[in-house]
Amino acid sequence: MNKKVVILHNEVTGQSNPDELDVLNQAGLVSDAYKDLGYNPVLMQLGQNLYEDIVKVKEAKPLFVFNLVEAVFGKGELLYMGPALLHAMHIPYTGVPHDALFLTTSKVLAKKIMVQNKIPTPGCFRVLETGKLIKGRQYIVKPVWEDGSVGLDEDSVFTAGDKIKTDKIKLLRDSQYFIEEYIEGREFNISILGGKNKTDVLQPAEMIFRNFPDGKPKMLGYKAKWDENSIEYRNTVRSFKTLHGSSKLYASLKNICLNCWQHFHLKGYARVDFRLDKNEQPYVIEINGNPCIAPDSGFIAAARHAGYDNKTIISRISEELN
Repeated sequence: MNKKVVILHNEVTGQSNPDELDVLNQAGLVSDAYKDLGYNPVLMQLGQNLYEDIVKVKEAKPLFVFNLVEAVFGKGELLYMGPALLHAMHIPYTGVPHDALFLTTSKVLAKKIMVQNKIPTPGCFRVLETGKLIKGRQYIVKPVWEDGSVGLDEDSVFTAGDKIKTDKIKLLRDSQYFIEEYIEGREFNISILGGKNKTDVLQPAEMIFRNFPDGKPKMLGYKAKWDENSIEYRNTVRSFKTLHGSSKLYASLKNICLNCWQHFHLKGYARVDFRLDKNEQPYVIEINGNPCIAPDSGFIAAARHAGYDNKTIISRISEELN
């Protein structure tokens, strides 16, 4: 019986950033889990020559592919191309389907779908629409495509009417950036684990921002995730103890997560990021298909909190193939 599973990830070089190198930690976790499950895992890369690399995967004749491709040509906005190539070559693969991954990777397209399906999300504007912003209100400028908080830091937050920052924003490419209403409040990351017979919305993790200087935006930016020497990294912690399972807020967050799962046709695993306003009204700020599953990631922490070991996590993700 064929027990070969290809673990496909994006090419990593000596010049790769910490968020790109992290895919090797993910591949290691998946490989170890498959060995425990009795499979024969083989690591392969999707690099500069897409055709040659995908043909190699085809020729390996795997039972299926565990998709860990997070970038193509070093560009996060092309991450959907990994599963798109697998789909085109009729190779079964795990996780979020290629078309759903395209939609969730584009934050602007994702917002349009959320609005159509009455999923609460902060209002957004094009870079060319700074004239529509309400003076004195806070906004945040974000890349349309990048994930892992790439390009996101405290300088991204600005107040409408600040001419210096507004003039800089106007210089950004309208197709690459957008403006979102900034929600000043609590932040939750909620992981979702799929499977053949059930979908589990795991315990919400609140991001606690400790000892942030006055005026410094409390947000999970790039430094907080990847720069271990930064103030943001050292003072941002994850807690699963701030929200009781019987609370109305918990029920609301869970319902919104399931709506995201359904309307975006997600599979395998995902994470939904929320901000709460001063009235505890939740807003979806991002849907992450195939989020990071490195040993120290938020998804693995949430799954462990729910009592799942790595073998169970990877087995559940592998139950529904594309």
